[in-house]
Amino acid sequence: MTQAQGTTGRLLADRYRLGEVLGKGGMGTVWRAVDETLGRTVAVKELRFPGNVDDDEKRRLITRTLREAKATARIRANGAVTVFDVVEEDKRPWIVMELVEGRSLSDAIRADGPLPPRRAAEVGLAVLDVLRAAHGEGILHRDVKPSNVLIADDGRVVLTDFGIAQVEGDPSVTSTGMLVGAPSYISPERARGQKPGPPSDLWSLGALLYAVVEGRPPYDKGSAIATLTAVMTEPVDPPKINGPLADAVHGLLIKDPVKRLDEPGVRELLTAAVSAPEPPDAEETRMMAIPADPQPTPTDARPLSSQQEKMLGALRSLTNAATTKADPEPKLKPVAVASSFSSGRAPLSDVVPRRTLVIVVAVVVLAVLGAIIGTAVASGKDDGGGSGQRQGSSHTSGAPAGSGAPSGRATPVADTGSGTPSAGAPTAGAAQGNGGVPADYVAHQDSEFHFTMALPSGWRRIATSGDHSGAVFAASDGGFPRVQVDYSASPGTDAAAAWRDLEPAVRGSSENYRGLGIGSVGYQGFRTAADWNFTRTQNGVNVHVLDRGFANDQAGYAIMFSCPAAEWNSAGCQQMLQTFFKTFKAVN
Repeated sequence: MTQAQGTTGRLLADRYRLGEVLGKGGMGTVWRAVDETLGRTVAVKELRFPGNVDDDEKRRLITRTLREAKATARIRANGAVTVFDVVEEDKRPWIVMELVEGRSLSDAIRADGPLPPRRAAEVGLAVLDVLRAAHGEGILHRDVKPSNVLIADDGRVVLTDFGIAQVEGDPSVTSTGMLVGAPSYISPERARGQKPGPPSDLWSLGALLYAVVEGRPPYDKGSAIATLTAVMTEPVDPPKINGPLADAVHGLLIKDPVKRLDEPGVRELLTAAVSAPEPPDAEETRMMAIPADPQPTPTDARPLSSQQEKMLGALRSLTNAATTKADPEPKLKPVAVASSFSSGRAPLSDVVPRRTLVIVVAVVVLAVLGAIIGTAVASGKDDGGGSGQRQGSSHTSGAPAGSGAPSGRATPVADTGSGTPSAGAPTAGAAQGNGGVPADYVAHQDSEFHFTMALPSGWRRIATSGDHSGAVFAASDGGFPRVQVDYSASPGTDAAAAWRDLEPAVRGSSENYRGLGIGSVGYQGFRTAADWNFTRTQNGVNVHVLDRGFANDQAGYAIMFSCPAAEWNSAGCQQMLQTFFKTFKAVN
């Protein structure tokens, strides 16, 4: 190693003694060092020139390093690193900063998994404080991501690396048009080459919050081009959380910077999320939604009968079912039920009043009997609701990539499951083939996503939905009409509620979105089903979309049909819609 590069034990500016290397990147190395004048430990960032760079490139890198030091020094926030000094040696700058003992947020997620909602909101508020201070100084960070956030050993959250920051009014660096930053965290307007502003940093904060609760960024397609395309054009999969933190994430990831949640709005939601009670530890409790008992009833000390104990066993099994991220738990009275499967924990009857417990058991028994009877009846007719049928919820991906917009009617289309539309539903008017299927349709069997359905002749699979939970079919790539079928092995319990929860995110990520109604419908005997109607502009086409989500206890599906809005009421589009609904069958 030459004198032009740092070495352990080297003394900079007769003051800073270099120690161990804390981190290393393509253009810099961070050292632990001792300020021998003040007797304190500091961090020193060394600028390293890549091999074979010319003098112009060296000057650019030096300017960038000095800009980082100046920008960081101007920010007054607890979550910003303090810059102590900048010294010049070997004709290049070295930045002397406070040393933050800890690890990066990305390393923490990788090692420990996603953060709980309250801690995620605390991290978000700390980063937001730094961004507010930076924006107040006319500074855009432009590279907010988990690897640039440090979690100190004492819990402090620090936003670092203003190396690509843009400083308002700074004439020292001219824009080259090069897009810098991590693709998954770059805002749509920056990806399109538009001039960024504070909303761009807030988008990146939303992507960061998504990553810390999901364990992955909202957009990551494996390549920079594919990821940036998704950022600009695709809706984001809704995170598995709910409440004010989910609202903050949805609001920050709105593609239009004018409609995006602003700093005061983000702060209000994150503050509410920090104040919200933490859910019980999953290892200690299970959440079970039960109807509220209208009158408090003293706990009955009598033992349960053997019949009730068997029912409780079934009930405990049912409480293990997981809900999808697009389909939250029913909004009933939540009761934390201590698990009695391990020694030393209270039995179920010690936590829930016994009378309430009996009511719950009765409800479960009725539900199970109803499902058995419904399956037996459905298996006696060929209407897609046969024995063993998997019923689905709304899309697990929300509005998957490549999907169109549901129908524009305010009244949802209802299907009784027998192939006969309800009042007000469109009716197919073409010649029918065998089994009531139009003659120019062919049966499609999809083993990957567990369904069969008739498709128009000449249609083929053109894409997979954004989260690989379903497939898109049409006559040509990017064309309309089209249909998308999504599948989930862990369905939710209320399709209409799932659509309503998802609508704000789709509205924010869609061009010219216009909601036309969400409502529950009956469909093939499924436990829950709902239609979501809306219009939007997709691939330059104004499309009308009807998205039907439906579920039972085994699986969930959604059929999203998209047709040019001008053709929605045509016989061709209406025949397609009814044929898809009529011929769909879930398979094991």
